[in-house]
Amino acid sequence: MAGEQPGQGDPSTGAVGITLEIVAKLVHPKDGHRKILAMIDAYLDESGIHDSAAICVIAGYFGGRGRLGKLETAWKQVLKDFRFPMSEFHAKNLLGSRKHQAMLVALAETVGEHDKVCPVSFGIVVSDFNSFSIEQRKWFTGATLNPKTGKLMTSGCPSKPYFVPFQNCLHKVTDYAPVGGKAHFFFGLDRPFAQYAQSLFAQIKTSSYPLSEWKSQDRLGDPSFPLASETAQLQAADLLVHLTYQHICERYEANDWDVMPSGLLLQCLRNTRSHYDHAYQTKTRLSEILEKSYAVAGNWDGH
Repeated sequence: MAGEQPGQGDPSTGAVGITLEIVAKLVHPKDGHRKILAMIDAYLDESGIHDSAAICVIAGYFGGRGRLGKLETAWKQVLKDFRFPMSEFHAKNLLGSRKHQAMLVALAETVGEHDKVCPVSFGIVVSDFNSFSIEQRKWFTGATLNPKTGKLMTSGCPSKPYFVPFQNCLHKVTDYAPVGGKAHFFFGLDRPFAQYAQSLFAQIKTSSYPLSEWKSQDRLGDPSFPLASETAQLQAADLLVHLTYQHICERYEANDWDVMPSGLLLQCLRNTRSHYDHAYQTKTRLSEILEKSYAVAGNWDGH
């Protein structure tokens, strides 16, 4: 985990409204990664979207369809070697079981061996998000701010902190697709996140999120919802997101954000293309981003 980084990309000019996306770009300019494929598939999962969670994480893998297909074959072979039913794979349950540690190691190593299948992960500290005002949380979750009037033009999702890392993942993956390409997203139909993903995806593609300010908006493809119990790529995302969730929770509880990933998580992150592809946001980082909005739109939230 590379620390607290919004990881948003280039500044955009000529926008009619100001959002978290625009200001975050001012905090961290373009990271210099190369666009890689004309068509990208991304498989994402979640951990911590339940009401009592202290941390929320969205994570998964993206790459070309052929590369992801090879990962699928290799993943299934590992499960077969360990005589483990694919339909019963749930990382949350398996990580606490000593019985299955050898299998998890083999799966993590398998993911790491596929160098064109790249991880992405974003998290947020829920209490830090909730410490901001409702207007600020609206803006963090996608509401558009009119810089001339200082008023929010759309509603955002102020009660749903997971909307922040969700947007970050979509931004990151679509930014890797070149002009003329598309990034399509897959979420597990048999996961609680499916219904959220569907509604959030639709919301981002409609009026509640200002896609005109999203540089790679034309590369945003479509969401699909296969069964995670039958989809190896989603199970790989499941493993990554729960390992990431554990890591960030440990850092949060220890109040020590400088410890780097190790063990299974390090293996799963092996093919990271840029450290900007992995980030978590605390009150400090969110405050820094918010401060940038004041330079553009003044005291719009009455702070």
